[in-house]
This record gives sequence, C-alpha cells and structure tokens, in this order.
Amino acid sequence: MQSDSALEYMCPHCGTINELRREALRDMYHEQHETCDCCKKMLSLTPADGIGGRVNLVIDAIESDKAMK
Repeated sequence: MQSDSALEYMCPHCGTINELRREALRDMYHEQHETCDCCKKMLSLTPADGIGGRVNLVIDAIESDKAMK
C-alpha cells in the first residue's frame, strides 16, 4: 500500500512492487539508481511531471556492465 512518504513502482524485471521516497522527487528529471527489494536488480528511475500534477516514474533495469560505469 502506498504511504504519504513514498511512491510505489513495479520492477520491470520481476514485477515486485517497490517504494521510492518522496524526497527523491526533489531531483526531478535526474536519473536515480535503486535496487529491487526482491530480485536485487539495479534499476534506473527518473521522476518526471505527469498529467494533472501527478508524477511519472520512468523505470528501466540496468545491465550489470552499464552499472559499473
């Protein structure tokens, strides 16, 4: 369940629901890295403005060779 202090998103790799702290929205349009709680896959998250004042999270799994750069 989504709390007031976090946004929920689904891992594109395994489908697990994870949370992103709302404080991370201060860095809108900047790529952030999080690890999925279930599969431990490194994820790229980019918060962006959505329609009607909502937040869109652009999420992608990072390949292991790209994560090292």
